[in-house]
Amino acid sequence: MTKMKPSKEEFTFSVDNCLGFIANRLVKSFLKVLDHKLTDFNLTGAQFCVLTKLFEEEGLTQTQLAQRLYIESPTLVRTLDRLEEANLIERRRVPEDRRAFHIFLTDKGRSLEDLLMEKGREVHEIAVQGMTKDDVQQLKDMLFLLWHNLEEGAEELAK
Repeated sequence: MTKMKPSKEEFTFSVDNCLGFIANRLVKSFLKVLDHKLTDFNLTGAQFCVLTKLFEEEGLTQTQLAQRLYIESPTLVRTLDRLEEANLIERRRVPEDRRAFHIFLTDKGRSLEDLLMEKGREVHEIAVQGMTKDDVQQLKDMLFLLWHNLEEGAEELAK
């Protein structure tokens, strides 16, 4: 498939039609709904993301977890601190590197998996109302393409 670049006449920039601005509003809306769904659990959207990633892949180091969530390590450390205070995760030292920790769910954290996954499904269902499965897949494909293009663009600019 050949990519065609739109001419300058085809796209007039404004904040309201900027995909980055729209994506930013989208994320804020997702988190607003997710935070509401998580009120009973006393969790934030960021904590939800960490826990659901650990449901998929427990025992990651803090660095690996930050990479998989596409966030900065200092941001993750604050989130992990709160989750540890709530007794939902535990950090275990990496024997060969005293500065590194593996992150594991506690029994209490693990017990939330079904409930939290259901909350995630509920938010997803709200977001995709009026869309078919094909619409959702096409949207995901386009968003991944956008992400890929921007990552490539950032790499080119960094050279």
